[in-house]
Amino acid sequence: MNRLVIPVVVAVTAGACAVRLGGPKPEQYAAMAIAVPDGASSAEVADFVAGTGANLVLLSADRDSAWFADISTRTGLGLSGPGSTTRPARAFLTKLELLGDTTIVLGVADGSRMHMHDALYQIEDNRLVDLMLIGVSERSDLREAARTLLSYIATDVGANAAIVMAIDAPSRADADSLATLLRAAYSTASECAADAGPVGKSTMRLYYGPSARMRCRSARSVEGIGSPVLAELIVAR
Repeated sequence: MNRLVIPVVVAVTAGACAVRLGGPKPEQYAAMAIAVPDGASSAEVADFVAGTGANLVLLSADRDSAWFADISTRTGLGLSGPGSTTRPARAFLTKLELLGDTTIVLGVADGSRMHMHDALYQIEDNRLVDLMLIGVSERSDLREAARTLLSYIATDVGANAAIVMAIDAPSRADADSLATLLRAAYSTASECAADAGPVGKSTMRLYYGPSARMRCRSARSVEGIGSPVLAELIVAR
């Protein structure tokens, strides 16, 4: 595998949360991935996020670190990133305990590159959530891009981690094709929506899995910045 890795790593050490008596219960999160269009202010994005009730947000925007930090302050959600090996920059907003994050570039076999921000969070002992936000180049062969991503997850993400990821594709058609290529391993949030409304409004798709660790309770399209899908995701015991 031709993999070029550019590390921008922040490691955060923290003690593990105590396990509840009787074992851990399922944890539910309101997840959303937003590709922010040009012109949207940090205050507008913060108000939008707060209005949806999202508490696990994957955010892509052509903005500087101060813009992302202002959203974090306004929403009260902790910030990972922004990671910026290229534009747009990518970041996460959550209330989870951050263990570490990194921004990398994955080399695809066809010579193109995928840019990713990746962060690992802890719910409690041995229960982790890994967030990934990936940009796929218009030069990439989609089959090779999917193969590269799955290889990265298999070798770099722990088997005990639930995964929430968003992929920003060059076009809606490419986004649909990637969803088909990845379907055996990861589901899109749109698939658990009550109707077909969420599909097709954005080039960004929100994924979750594996099914043994995470499921989707419901999902709906949200009118507003980036036309995202808001998904109620549940991390299993």
